[in-house]
Amino acid sequence: MGLSRQEVNLRRLLAKCELMCKSGKDDDRIEKYVETLEDMFQEVKKLAESSESVKNYHRRIKEIKNLLGISTEKYKDEQDLESMRNELLGLRHRNVDNASLTGSGDFDKVIEYNEDRQRKITEDMLSLTRTLKEQSETANKIIKKDTEVVSKSTELTEKNYNKLTTESSKLAEHSKRAWKCWMWILLAVVIIIFINMVLFMKVMKKRY
Repeated sequence: MGLSRQEVNLRRLLAKCELMCKSGKDDDRIEKYVETLEDMFQEVKKLAESSESVKNYHRRIKEIKNLLGISTEKYKDEQDLESMRNELLGLRHRNVDNASLTGSGDFDKVIEYNEDRQRKITEDMLSLTRTLKEQSETANKIIKKDTEVVSKSTELTEKNYNKLTTESSKLAEHSKRAWKCWMWILLAVVIIIFINMVLFMKVMKKRY
């Protein structure tokens, strides 16, 4: 059976990336190509009939990433996942093996001990979750209260500003009226003085 379309495209892109690595030229596209290689490899791994070809593709992709200094893994390898699983379960397996050697009574104790540890971890996680929830609710209340205070302060500031503007207008109008009043009083005083002077001059002329 011939190669699938995905496998043909994977081979072409592999060859292109290997050629770009050998040329030594900086190309911003090559990291995107490597991501595409990993995506295509996942598809080909599901469809490929030969495990040897899959291993070969995987090896070539790793070599390209090593040449480029790329250490991140977009997809976890099944072997890595199995290794992680074994590490997580290793303690329990060792305890079970020891329990098998020391007798069924010790085995029950080991199982009970592990269950107690798991229960304690679960309780600690629940307690931490509750604490974080309470802290979040408290923070939300404080923020809400501060927002209300700021809103009230803004409203009070606007009211005081409007009141100050009104009072300033009234004061300006009052000052304008007072100035007009004093102007008329001063004008009346000047006229009275002028009339008195005219009368005084006439009286003085009659005497002399």
